[in-house]
Order: sequence, then structure tokens, then C-alpha cells
Amino acid sequence: MLNNRAELGFAIVRPDDARLRATPFLDEPLELIAPAGERVAGWQDLERLGFIDHPDGQAMATSLLSQRFSGNPGVRRLPVHGFSNQISLILEPVSRGLGFTVLPRHAREAFGRAEAVQVVDGAPAVVDTLWLIHRAEWPLSARAQRIVESLLGHLT
Repeated sequence: MLNNRAELGFAIVRPDDARLRATPFLDEPLELIAPAGERVAGWQDLERLGFIDHPDGQAMATSLLSQRFSGNPGVRRLPVHGFSNQISLILEPVSRGLGFTVLPRHAREAFGRAEAVQVVDGAPAVVDTLWLIHRAEWPLSARAQRIVESLLGHLT
């Protein structure tokens, strides 16, 4: 973006560069997802289950677990029982009882076997923000603005 090869983009971390304007685009609640019927009441239960990791897994799990289980030793200390880099497959090992994971709500809602997993309720709610970014010195072109509006229309 800063090299003028893209007009707009999305980021999961708000850029800390005055040359970029970052606007909240979408808030995504994060969910702790475990196999259906598993009891998850404390950190020991997470250690017993093991973590199903994915490309954003460490960051998402750190965000959620640090809020829900204060004083925990960190997600990197949990046993990893699997990894998937395909969002449609991340919940498959969870549904088979192989571990737990942390994902945005939309990923869980897209999973075809909802009855095989459960959302572990807890407080506080943890929400990730997806940021729309573009160069700060000029507004988005009409074409780029139409794309953003179209994307927003599909999300509501």
C-alpha cells in the first residue's frame, strides 16, 4: 500500500503508521470452541483437550484466553493436537474430540456439523476488529468505495 501497488486493504492489527488511515470495518466476536459435551471450566480442561491451531490461532487464542483465564501460562504452553490452514477444516478435529480452538463466530457458523461442537460461554466477550486501510493523504476512489459498500452489503 505504501509503495502505491494497492489502493485499499484489510488488516487484523491497526497499523501504526501516520501515512495510513485505518477505519474499523467489521467486528468479529472470538469464540472458544470445544467438542460437544466436553466440560471446559478451567485451564486444566484446556490442557487436557489440547489446542487445534491455525494460521491466526496463536493470536486469537492469546486474545481470548488471556481475558478468560487470567494468570494462565499462555497458549504456547498448551499441547497442540492439530493444525489446519483451511478455515473450512479447522473445526473438523474439534468435532472429532481431538481438541479445542479459538475462531471468529462466522467461522463456527459456517461449519456444517454444528451439533458436534460447542461454544464455551464466558466473560468477558472478546472482539477482533478488521481494519480497512488506505493511504491517508487521499480518499478512496469511487471504484474502491463501491467495493467497500458492496462488501458491507453482503455482511449485513
